[in-house]
Amino acid sequence: MEAPQTKLESFSAVLIEEYIRLMTAADYLKNEGKTGGTEFKIKPEIYEKLQAEELHNPLIGLMISYEKGILTATPDEEFLRNYDNKIMKEVVFMFAENYKNRYDNFVSCCNIE
Repeated sequence: MEAPQTKLESFSAVLIEEYIRLMTAADYLKNEGKTGGTEFKIKPEIYEKLQAEELHNPLIGLMISYEKGILTATPDEEFLRNYDNKIMKEVVFMFAENYKNRYDNFVSCCNIE
């Protein structure tokens, strides 16, 4: 998985939701579950566009709340079990490193630097 050279230009709900999913997994794995939720900066108009989409499959297993420009994603136990094995952990950490700034035009993770 190579790091993209440019930021995402066109809105894609599925890609943004997948970003939220994988960054949440990376945050929980990195902190061994000792976090109250992974926070993302997201503008109200972008959040509204996400909510308007019919499918939210990447967000299955995540409890989502939104307030004042901050989306908080909290995973349930079943979600976390998907990332128990070594390969999935490596994929999540590689994604977090390579894509941490890819979606900045729409959303950014506050927990992962």
